[in-house]
Amino acid sequence: MSSSENAASYEVSVTSPPTSEAEPLRIVLLGLTGTGKSSSGNTLLGRSAFWVDVSPCSVTTQCKRQYGTVGGRSISVVDTPGFFHTHLSPQEVMEEVGQCVGLSSPGPHVFLVTLQPGRFTQEGKEAVEWIKAKFGPGTGRFIMVLFTGGDQLQGKRIEDFLRESHELSEFVRSCQGRYHIFDNSGQDKTSDSSQQVEQLLKKLDEMVADNRGGCYSNEMFKEAENAIKEAQARLLGERGGEAEESLQKEAEDKEEPAADLERRKRREEEERRRQEEEARKRAEKLFWCEMVTAVGKGAAEGAGIMGKDKGTGKAGKVKVVEKAAALALSPLSVSSAAKAVGGALREGSKVLYKHRKNLLH
Repeated sequence: MSSSENAASYEVSVTSPPTSEAEPLRIVLLGLTGTGKSSSGNTLLGRSAFWVDVSPCSVTTQCKRQYGTVGGRSISVVDTPGFFHTHLSPQEVMEEVGQCVGLSSPGPHVFLVTLQPGRFTQEGKEAVEWIKAKFGPGTGRFIMVLFTGGDQLQGKRIEDFLRESHELSEFVRSCQGRYHIFDNSGQDKTSDSSQQVEQLLKKLDEMVADNRGGCYSNEMFKEAENAIKEAQARLLGERGGEAEESLQKEAEDKEEPAADLERRKRREEEERRRQEEEARKRAEKLFWCEMVTAVGKGAAEGAGIMGKDKGTGKAGKVKVVEKAAALALSPLSVSSAAKAVGGALREGSKVLYKHRKNLLH
C-alpha cells in the first residue's frame, strides 16, 4: 500500500483543507518521544489540535494531520510518533513516520525536528541519525531544528548551548544552520505565543524561498527507501560473505590439526621403522660376528689346534699358531676333518640358540 493510500486511513482535522488558491505551508513534526512535538503543533496552530498529556509513556502512536490559519495564511501540520516510542518498536515507528510524506502530499516544505535544550543524549543522537537515514542525506535543506522548552536555557544564549555539543552543532550545521526556539509553557499567553510563531513562520518562509518553493517529494522519499534497501542488501551480502569465510576458516582450522596429527603419525612411524631397521642390522652383524668366531673356534678345537681352556695368554696364542701352521703343512685326514666340522657345528649351534628369538622374529 502506498503512502498516499495509507494517508486516507489516518486521522485528520475536522477542519477542512483550505480552499483558497494560496498553497498551504506544509510542516511535519519529527523528534524523540517526549520532546514536545505535539505541544509545538498546538502552539503553531494556536489551539489544542493534538493530544498532549503529562505521562511517562508516549502519547502519539499515529501520524495525525491538522490544518489552520495563522496570520491570514494557511498551514498544514503533521504530528508523528516519537523515536524511541514506549509502545511501538523502532521498525513500527519508522514505518509510521514514513506516512507523513503522503499526508503532506505533494510533500512537506519543512521538517521541524524538535529537541530540548538539555543534554544531547545517545537517544537524541540516534534519533537524528534515524531521520537522516529515513529521509536521505539531502533532507538537510528541508530541516529546521526547533528547540522546545526555551525557558530551560535560563538566560543562556542558544549559540553558547550549541557550542557545548559537537554532535549537535554538526547536525544544526547540516541543516544549513537553521534553528528556532519555542517556549511552549507560554502557550496560553496569546501575545507571547503569537510572536514566537510569527518569528518561526518568517524563518520558514525564508527557507522555502531558498529552496525556490520546492518541497520534499514522494520521489525523494522513494529514493531514500531504495538506498536503505540497497545498503541493507549489501550489508547482508557482506555478512553472508563474512559468515562463509568464517565457516571456511573454521573448517580449515579444524582440518589443520588433523593434518598435523597425520603428518606427525607418519613421521613417528618412519622413525620407528628406521630405528627397527638399525637395530636389526646391528643384531644381524653381531650374530654373524659371533657365528664366524664360534665356528672358527669350534673347528680349531675339533682339529686339536687349541683346547677348550687353552689358547689364552701370549704363550698360548703362540702355540696355537704353531699347531695351525703344522696342520696346514700336513695332509688333512678324514678324522681330523670330521672333528673340525663337528666342533664348528657345536659352537655354531650355540650362537644359533642364543639368537633364536631375533632369528624367529
